[in-house]
Amino acid sequence: MQNNSKNRAPRSNAKEAPVKPPVPEKLFTGVVTDCLRLNVRKEPRAGAEVVAVINALSQVAIDMEGSTELFCKVRTPDGIEGFCMKKYIQLRRSEKDHGA
Repeated sequence: MQNNSKNRAPRSNAKEAPVKPPVPEKLFTGVVTDCLRLNVRKEPRAGAEVVAVINALSQVAIDMEGSTELFCKVRTPDGIEGFCMKKYIQLRRSEKDHGA
C-alpha cells in the first residue's frame, strides 16, 4: 500500500466533546372536552387576551414544558399558540412518542 501523506488533511489533536443524542421530548396531544367552545389565551391566566376560540373535540398539540399548573400551552392545527385551561383538555400521548 502506498503512503500518500501529501493528500491527507492534517489531523487535529484536539478532542471534541461527544455529541449527546437529542432527548426525545414527550409529545402530547389534547382534545377539548367538557365545554362547547374553549378560549385560547395569550397568557396563562383567566383574564388574558383571547387569541382564538376552538370547538369541542378539537385536537391541539400540547407543550408540557410551557404549561402551568392550571393552563396547557397549546398549538392549534392552524398554528395559533396560546394557553387553555387544563380542566377542559384531555391529554393523550402522541403516536410519535410510541415509535409509531
